[in-house]
Amino acid sequence: MDSLRGHLEALRISSVAQWDVLAFVHSHGTNLASAEHLARLLGYDKATIGAALDSLASSGLIQRSRHARGLRLYRVAVLPENDPRQFSLHELMKLTNDRKGRLQMTGYFRLITPRMDRRERRGLYLA
Repeated sequence: MDSLRGHLEALRISSVAQWDVLAFVHSHGTNLASAEHLARLLGYDKATIGAALDSLASSGLIQRSRHARGLRLYRVAVLPENDPRQFSLHELMKLTNDRKGRLQMTGYFRLITPRMDRRERRGLYLA
C-alpha cells in the first residue's frame, strides 16, 4: 500500500476520477472527445471529469489540444525517460492490469476519500 501511495503522490493523483481518466486515456491512446463524452463513458458527471482533466493537464500527465466545437484531442504526455513519474505511471499501469490490482487501487481511494464524496459518485466501479 505504501508503494501505491508513493506512486500516486509522484503523479499527483489524489482522486479515483483522476486515475480513471488517466488509465482510460493511457489504454485508449489518443482520443477525440469532449469532457461530457468521457464523463458518460467513465460514469462521472461532467464537472468531475473536467476537473480531473484540468488537473492531469496542469501536472503534465495528459496533453490536450485546443477546444474545437466542443471536442479536444487527449493523450498521455510523453515523459522523459529519467522522469520518476514515468516509472510510477508504468508501475501503476502494471499493478492495475488485473482485478486484484484494481481492487487494491479502489481500496486505497476508499481509505483516503471522505464518505460523503463516495456517496456523491454515481459512476461505475471497475474492479
